[in-house]
Amino acid sequence: MTKIKAPGKLMLSGEWSVLEIGNPCIVLAVDRFVEVNIKRSKGNAIVINAPDFKVKKINAAFDAHSNKMELNNANAEQEKTLSFVKNSIEATLAYLNEKNIKLQGFELTTKSTDTIIGTPEGEQKIGFGSSAAVSVATVAAVLSLHKQKIKTPKEKERIFKLSCIAHFLGQGKIGSAFDVAASTFGGALIYKRFDAKWLEHELKSKKISTVVDEQWPHLYFEPLKLPKNFEIVVGFSGKSASTKELVAKINEFKQRDNAEYQGIMQELKETTEQLIAALEKGNKEQVLALIRQNRGVLKDLSDSSLTELETPELSKIIQAAEQNGAAGKFSGAGGGDCAIAVCFDKKIAEAVKKTIKKKDLFSIDLVISENGVK
Repeated sequence: MTKIKAPGKLMLSGEWSVLEIGNPCIVLAVDRFVEVNIKRSKGNAIVINAPDFKVKKINAAFDAHSNKMELNNANAEQEKTLSFVKNSIEATLAYLNEKNIKLQGFELTTKSTDTIIGTPEGEQKIGFGSSAAVSVATVAAVLSLHKQKIKTPKEKERIFKLSCIAHFLGQGKIGSAFDVAASTFGGALIYKRFDAKWLEHELKSKKISTVVDEQWPHLYFEPLKLPKNFEIVVGFSGKSASTKELVAKINEFKQRDNAEYQGIMQELKETTEQLIAALEKGNKEQVLALIRQNRGVLKDLSDSSLTELETPELSKIIQAAEQNGAAGKFSGAGGGDCAIAVCFDKKIAEAVKKTIKKKDLFSIDLVISENGVK
């Protein structure tokens, strides 16, 4: 049995603007993991389990001629639940098949409890990118089973690209894959997206192994060293957000008023670039000021797009940060999920946590995960 773990993510800066080519974001890998266990099975049999979602013993078959995989005994709901896992296995087996590596049968089991929180309304996803993390962990697990190494930067880039393809297709060709990058590489990362139209064209016209081995236009990722005593506090709003719905609304705004949209994206880009420089220099006051500036520009996006990105619950978490001398903003797409507070003092961080709890919201203990998938 091989156990693979991939961390979740938190966006520090650059949400929404990273969807445009050339714009950076700062993403943090965090110690909320998705785990995948894999072991050999007899012959070419593939069995998938996702006990967190009450999915067990789904039999799959991979066709080496078409490079496609089918789930043989899954109903429609199970197909939906396993879509990212299925795409990740399929992409990885296709890649190995094209590289003339003998394919093995296996049983694969996912575990995602780290990315779920219990609330009075029941269990909720907390917006740590579990679909990206499960894609990364699944790709790494299937590669590892086939005796492919997964540790070096080059090997991790292969994992990223295969996971990216699987996640890209699973999400309906939206998103920037910053969450996939965080789960793969770990730590704090400066990330710029690839050209999605280029990738779509390449996947239609070339083998997956060729696409993975190519240079991807505009793709950029680089580790970012955070200042000493950098602290984050995460508050959960109490409800999960639908990124797909929010993307549709922001795209409507882009079509409706492209000039205003582009202006806001430029402001977000410049704020993120300034924040990168402030973090690298260790200018703590400027870091806090830029987090607050980022929140203001995101509120402009929310107002202009007629989309509630900063919900009342997220505002309460941000207020808890500001009341205690930290800087706060929502993290990710908004509309729910999490907000983060940034400070450089453990006592301030603890005070923020206490204030969040007093507001009947959820404070989540976590640290940055320096290692990516392992």
